[in-house]
Amino acid sequence: MDHQTYVEGSVAENEKVMKMKDWIPVSLFLMLPFANIVFLFVWAFGSDGNLNRKNFAKASLLFMAIILGIYFLFGTIAAIITFILIGMEGQ
Repeated sequence: MDHQTYVEGSVAENEKVMKMKDWIPVSLFLMLPFANIVFLFVWAFGSDGNLNRKNFAKASLLFMAIILGIYFLFGTIAAIITFILIGMEGQ
């Protein structure tokens, strides 16, 4: 049989699927400036908590790191091009 059937109470508390009412406070906490990053780190690397929220927090932090890296890359390229153009202006 491909699907496993779970008897109520046989799944650990931190492995239960989060319902929509459980995601609403998560969404509200992530709307708080600067505190959202703290919450993501606590949820991602805390020892306890729901595994769904833990994986969501890890994925969010990874996505933020990738976007931040892209911003730095394009900012560096723009700065180099600007310095080149300013240097050529005097010639």
